[in-house]
Amino acid sequence: MINIALVDDHSLFREGIKAIFQDENDMEITMEASDGDQFLEALRNAVVKPDVVLLDIRMPNLDGYETAKIVLEKYPTMKIIILTMHQEERHIIRMIELGVNGYLMKNANSDEVVECIESVMEYDYYFNNKITNIMRKVMMYKGKGTPNNIIHDLSEREIEVLELICKEYTAKEIGEKLFISFRTVEGHRKNLLSKLNVRNTAGLVVFALKNEIVKI
Repeated sequence: MINIALVDDHSLFREGIKAIFQDENDMEITMEASDGDQFLEALRNAVVKPDVVLLDIRMPNLDGYETAKIVLEKYPTMKIIILTMHQEERHIIRMIELGVNGYLMKNANSDEVVECIESVMEYDYYFNNKITNIMRKVMMYKGKGTPNNIIHDLSEREIEVLELICKEYTAKEIGEKLFISFRTVEGHRKNLLSKLNVRNTAGLVVFALKNEIVKI
């Protein structure tokens, strides 16, 4: 069972999202809050923490950005999916660079919401075509900005693993494709996280796009 937290200041919207999961056998909303402060308080008191949080950006008291920063610091294994009406590039890039695992618009259909949760649980990230195109466009405008020595410090095998991660291969599938063990794949992934100084797989994807290592 995937335990989901829902953090949004509109109660009617929360009711609509909860309805999506009534027919899902392996997902359940186990926590909801109307702002970041309420959510963090609920987390402190929870015996079982959520696996995933669906988080709005603009909320009273503590907004989504500040809430995400605290969650990433205190609960690093929790997946964060931004679910918002804000589609401006500055919001998308700011959240992705912070280290969230996914970004969805509130006009997404129910199937995509479920798909997004499944993806972040299995692959650690989910960006649809619209978000990926915005990422690519903004990063091309910003320029690469990554020192060549960092890229050159990656081994050929690490680049191969990075490419397959970006193409949504699981660690098991990567191992089978490259004829290496699951443990070796995880070792390469940890090395990539350390060398590139990013928090999670989403950060690896951002790096790969920014430096045109892969084309998604």
